Amino acid sequence: MKKQLLVLALAGLAFTACKKDDDAPKNSQLIKKITEVNDGDTIITNVSYDNSKRISLIKTNEGEETKLTYTSNNLTVVENNDGDDKTKLEITYNGGKPVTAVYSMYEDNVFINKYKYTYTLNAANQVTEVLMKDSTNANVIGKAVFTYANGNITKVESYAGANLFSTQEFTYGTKKSMFYNARVNYVLDPFLAQAFSANEVTKAKFTIGTVAKETTNTYTYDASGFPLTANVSEKELPNGTPETSTLKFEY
Repeated sequence: MKKQLLVLALAGLAFTACKKDDDAPKNSQLIKKITEVNDGDTIITNVSYDNSKRISLIKTNEGEETKLTYTSNNLTVVENNDGDDKTKLEITYNGGKPVTAVYSMYEDNVFINKYKYTYTLNAANQVTEVLMKDSTNANVIGKAVFTYANGNITKVESYAGANLFSTQEFTYGTKKSMFYNARVNYVLDPFLAQAFSANEVTKAKFTIGTVAKETTNTYTYDASGFPLTANVSEKELPNGTPETSTLKFEY
């Protein structure tokens, strides 16, 4: 389950729109490598960038990879490959803002299904809702609703049809996210983009039905406020036995 913290962050990073050029910091300290140790198993995730300091490839030592393709300043295609299982997200923009997307799924290299997303943005140009429909664009499958505070995503509510299915809630510290200089402007997929947020996640709560799990992250930092390591503790609420893992961040 600790792996999900890392996957959540990286998947969120993959399913986002690129950062504006005039927002890109000079001499950026960019996350390059994340090492997770969980119950004796080690997962290494490497992050590569293009010449514009945009993420182009996320790859793990377990063979999973995410490729990102840009058109001008917009992230237009995200391809996730895990062996013969693949997904592809193709995003359409209007005036630099995301409008719709098509999400295609493949198993054993065979096309399985596709879904259509429609994005709702608020006055601050934050994606507040992703509506998911079937391939005919006629039937609503579900939606994700995002809540923000101080530039961070604090809640994601996922619906199956009209029914609330799960809730993710996030608490942040006052220092920097490991993705601080790789942050992005738009959350384009219902799976949470931690990479959108400027600050580090100190606590995350995931609720599905009557079951809730809580993850607590305790960090060490460098002189600039970037996380160097994290001790991760996860337990089922209210009184579950904590499971622990460690993360190391290299820039």
